[in-house]
Amino acid sequence: MKTMNGVYIFMCLFCYVTKISATLPNLFKISMVSSETNPTRPATYAHGESPIWDPSTQSLYFVDVHQQNVHRLEYATGRIQTKHISYGQVNVVALIAGSKRLLVAVRSALYLLDWEITGDAALRLLTTFDQGMPDNVINEGRADAEGRFWAGTKGPQTGDDVVPDKASLYRVEQESFTQPRVMLRPVSISNGLVWSLNNSVLYYIDSPTQKIEAFDFDSVRGELTARRTIVDISNYGYEDAIPDGMTIDYKGHLWIALMFGGTVLHVDPDTRQVVYGYKIPASRVTSVCWGGPNLDELFVTTGRDRLESTLEPLAGAIFTIRDTGSRGVQPNLFKFDNADLY
Repeated sequence: MKTMNGVYIFMCLFCYVTKISATLPNLFKISMVSSETNPTRPATYAHGESPIWDPSTQSLYFVDVHQQNVHRLEYATGRIQTKHISYGQVNVVALIAGSKRLLVAVRSALYLLDWEITGDAALRLLTTFDQGMPDNVINEGRADAEGRFWAGTKGPQTGDDVVPDKASLYRVEQESFTQPRVMLRPVSISNGLVWSLNNSVLYYIDSPTQKIEAFDFDSVRGELTARRTIVDISNYGYEDAIPDGMTIDYKGHLWIALMFGGTVLHVDPDTRQVVYGYKIPASRVTSVCWGGPNLDELFVTTGRDRLESTLEPLAGAIFTIRDTGSRGVQPNLFKFDNADLY
């Protein structure tokens, strides 16, 4: 698509779908965010992650973990702005209620990020996790409906291998933000934090288990009980994949990125069944979020390694899936009063 000012935003790509059941959308399109320097090619990233749609600015934020960048894609113009962080891996970006600042996870710490300030002076430290475990990093984070921030860590990693059972899932709230509370331990790779539409269930992924799990959630107290499995992806032919990022639509259905599986799965958590899957031309599908003016475009982040850069030329691109017949809901925001003055 070409805007009035001549900037190419999305390039159309006709992909294919992995059929899981007879219930499939009649028509859908998969497109890519294009490069500003070369509009005929997609913009690609080493390891895109943590997409979050900002309705107030009509922008998509996401990170490139290994390049240590936070990116902002302006939907109307296709302009991509970048903030580099020299401290280390940047795995998470999130929105803050009533603030122009962002919440970012850098290695094992949470910071407030001021987009208008250059360099690392833009960062304000909030809190740290997994103290005494210097090789752990925050891998996933989302706010709940009450504005508490849930952040999960990942154990030490070499290549694609992560040391199991060395991480945790935490809860952070403003009243005690310097002391994150452990909600689940042990964890290997925290991923996929999503709440049901009525806030009575937390859906959660510890990636190496290959399961999408659920907990009963007390939204007032922020407590978890009654852990159970919703879907085990290995039962659907994805023995070599792991579930990664996850989002929810207006029907309460889950949409899950399959790392090493090149697929986005659509899951009905009430029936505990996979409805269908969208095949993405990149093996490392990392995360998903709904966006666009009507919240009906599913943004999909991906990553690449050296081999995949040759075999999968579109690996590392940001894809959009349109015309699925579904749409998202407004994102929860982290509540931190006077965040702009902190």
